[in-house]
Amino acid sequence: MTCKMVILAVRDDDTSHDECIEYMHEEHAPLVNDLPGLQRYTSSVPTDPEKAGYDYVAQLWFESPGAMNESFGSETGQDVQADAASFLDMDATKMIPAADETVHFEAE
Repeated sequence: MTCKMVILAVRDDDTSHDECIEYMHEEHAPLVNDLPGLQRYTSSVPTDPEKAGYDYVAQLWFESPGAMNESFGSETGQDVQADAASFLDMDATKMIPAADETVHFEAE
């Protein structure tokens, strides 16, 4: 069973939205790309982050919940989490593990 981590990221008070997005793309994403067992990594920026209450949405896919847990528990996973804490409000940021994605519609 594949699974993914959905992350609803909120910047810390010392970081502007634009700075957060730039850091995410330039510095943080390359670290995430090195997570062991990572199969896919996508991200989106809300069209109205103030209204949404989140600055960034990320989805990280893994082969299984166990593979995801091992990845975040690895040295690289710990580095990724420490880096996130350097520019995100980790109390406001949500990390939601999810499985069994269902496609309800897909245009041809």
